[in-house]
Amino acid sequence: MLILSSLLTACGDTNIVNSIKFVQTIGYDAVENGVTSSAIIANYEEQGKSKLEFYVTESKSIYDSMPKLNMKLDFPIEYGQLRMALFGERFARKGIKTAIESLIRDPKISSRAHLGVADTEALKMLNIAENRNDPYFMSDMIEQNIRYGNLPRINLHLTFFDFYGSGRDFFLPHFTVERDEIKLDGIALFKEDKFKTKIGIKDSFLMKLLMEDSSNGSIMIPVKGSDHAGDEYFLMNSIHSKTTYKVVRTGSPASIDIRVKLDAQVKDVPQWIDLTSADQLALLEKCIETYCQNESRKFIALLQSNDVDPLGLGDLIRSRSKEWSPQEFQKHYKELSATVSVTARIIRTGAGG
Repeated sequence: MLILSSLLTACGDTNIVNSIKFVQTIGYDAVENGVTSSAIIANYEEQGKSKLEFYVTESKSIYDSMPKLNMKLDFPIEYGQLRMALFGERFARKGIKTAIESLIRDPKISSRAHLGVADTEALKMLNIAENRNDPYFMSDMIEQNIRYGNLPRINLHLTFFDFYGSGRDFFLPHFTVERDEIKLDGIALFKEDKFKTKIGIKDSFLMKLLMEDSSNGSIMIPVKGSDHAGDEYFLMNSIHSKTTYKVVRTGSPASIDIRVKLDAQVKDVPQWIDLTSADQLALLEKCIETYCQNESRKFIALLQSNDVDPLGLGDLIRSRSKEWSPQEFQKHYKELSATVSVTARIIRTGAGG
């Protein structure tokens, strides 16, 4: 037993929690001569309790930012608890390839860690996050909006796959500050490794609807009654959706048919809507179908005008064609024809139904 116990105690590295610094959130900002790196670090002073510390350093590149940060600390840095990397807008527009590769190469960093883009300096936004005394506030915000909101599935692993995948572009959650509070306000779309444009919450819902079989997310739908001059709105929640793609033509310009089946819940309808009426439920279903179809087409046109392909339409066509080339597809991407049809079914009404 003594021999076995000695073997077990030698199986791997052991670190004392209160003698290391756990980096949980990091930020990167572009400056004139390099990069400013900021970090939220947990200092475990006693069992079950931690105190957040905030550190900032400047360096020539990302590669030596953490070694320089380590020179400011009394204990070595560990990345095993890192769950969030935030890029300032200026940094993201210059390109984040180096940062992604640096993170994905570190075996201690989870592939489920999150990345994000701030509409200001990451340093300023992380200062606000630090004041909440919650090192995982931003990553938890992303997880919550993936599970219950309009954000499509995304993490470090999926970003890496989209970045190196042929015929697709990656995207990241986009953050802003509203009344001194951090807010997730949409999605940052990238071309290669550079931040190209941002979409809002409505288009985030449409993107989620087109990308995956979702069971959450919400959007406001306009409805017009015969006795009402202008549009009114009702809230539609996605209960379940299934999206199928069919490549109609692989040549240039390519053609794709997209079909969405959507089970929905409606809430907060105008007062003149009777949710017990089959005819008026059919009216709401038609409103959902028409609105989602039209807005999805506009959204795809927006992607084409910005030359970004987060839906992976190029990858889809590549899988159906032996003669596909990324250069040829990119040349004719704006000419691609994509038809969208939506079939909606209201299965819950928010009125006991």
